[in-house]
Amino acid sequence: MTKENFNNYWTSTYPKTIPLPHLFKYDYAEQWFRIHSLPQSKRWAESLDEWTILLKRQNQIITELFDENAKVLLITGEYNWGERTNYITDEETVFKSYEFLRLDSIDLFKLNADEYDQGEIYRPAFAETTWVSHQHDTLLKEIATDKIRAFFVSIDKKVIVAPYDGGIDFVLKDSNTKDFYKEKYREWLSEREDGY
Repeated sequence: MTKENFNNYWTSTYPKTIPLPHLFKYDYAEQWFRIHSLPQSKRWAESLDEWTILLKRQNQIITELFDENAKVLLITGEYNWGERTNYITDEETVFKSYEFLRLDSIDLFKLNADEYDQGEIYRPAFAETTWVSHQHDTLLKEIATDKIRAFFVSIDKKVIVAPYDGGIDFVLKDSNTKDFYKEKYREWLSEREDGY
């Protein structure tokens, strides 16, 4: 997939947002839901048993949504905030096995002047990969400890899977599909009224 192919796909499929996961729950609220990775909505795994539960839950639902051996995109990015430059795809060992293609920079100040300062830039990057259950566990663990940020997209299934330190956010193809999976995985949902 070329940069142009990605841009065309993203703007035609997700025109209300940019590839930044914290925006999805606002921009696609009708299709968004969240599961927590540990019982009682515990945020951090602190034992081998808890890591086993976390990875089992995450792999189970992701594999169900994507299918085993599905072609997916892994998307991450790098920030340039004033004097501080953080090149995520260059620094993190966990990303070495993926071949990223960098996309055009996004001016975060133009996106939201209330939240960002002038000169704050986000530059996304994507890599083509295959979803195989437990093959991406190292990546999922790095995300679960908030060391990196990254998410997956299935073009075929029109699914976004955005793990974070505490659970996974999903954007599904429509509200009916979302409602089906929310019901199926209701024991893993947040107890908060807003679903966060």
